[in-house]
Amino acid sequence: MISEPKTPVPARGLHTLGEVMLDEPLRELLEFARATCGGPAAWRQRKLVEVRELLALAQLSGRLRLQWLDVAVDLRAVIEMRVPVPCLPKPDGALEIAPLAVLGVIYRQEVLVSPQPGFSFVQILAPGPVWSASVSGDHRQLLCLGTSLPVGIPLKEILLLTYGALTMQTVQLDPRDSAGVMNPAAAQWWTCANNLKKIPLSRAPFVVSSEAKL
Repeated sequence: MISEPKTPVPARGLHTLGEVMLDEPLRELLEFARATCGGPAAWRQRKLVEVRELLALAQLSGRLRLQWLDVAVDLRAVIEMRVPVPCLPKPDGALEIAPLAVLGVIYRQEVLVSPQPGFSFVQILAPGPVWSASVSGDHRQLLCLGTSLPVGIPLKEILLLTYGALTMQTVQLDPRDSAGVMNPAAAQWWTCANNLKKIPLSRAPFVVSSEAKL
């Protein structure tokens, strides 16, 4: 197993997302969420908090763009993330690094009352095939962020974990450990000496700056 510290993100930015003044297009998305949000009152309130923080994180980080949003039942979103994504189009071919991931994200009400499986939040819709030990090798391309994620984990933390997993700043490569390995063949490939030198794919922090380049 190889593990590195989680992606560094300014604590001030994370703790004050609720205070970020959203740009007009993002405010319109938030109003759309308010108008279409369904479910019990407590769940509606939580979803709106998560949506607002998602929009603030997109504005602050420079890495996210919301393509689609549905809060009628669960919080569902399609999100573009600027992040290097390892792909292996041909089994015996060369590794390719895509500059962008399209994520299908689902945040269910159950997260408020019980731990959830680490693969139940994020699906890589594009590109593919993603060549990562943390991403299932089938067409669903489910991303595993651990054995389970704690009760009440915020959506912002799920996205930060996703960035760390795709950049391989945090990585689980032991095929014998089911805690985070969804693709044992990829895990074995990355442990080879020549491939191990490629890790991490980027050391850039989640929040984009002129000094932090992919």
